[in-house]
Amino acid sequence: MSEVVQKPAPRIFQRVKQWCADTEGAVTVDWVVLTATLAVIGGIVVSMTVDGTTDVGNQIGTVLAEKPVN
Repeated sequence: MSEVVQKPAPRIFQRVKQWCADTEGAVTVDWVVLTATLAVIGGIVVSMTVDGTTDVGNQIGTVLAEKPVN
């Protein structure tokens, strides 16, 4: 019979597990910074795309308004 040999997890996975298990205050600060950064990035993406999507929506509305309904 062959034995199953488990390879040790790469160092990055060990660090992520350790970071997730850590209950120190610094981890809380890290989460706040990460979520704030993601919120800012999301706001930037929305602000960059809102004009284009509004224009496309208006164009679609114009085309549909011009089409006769049978």
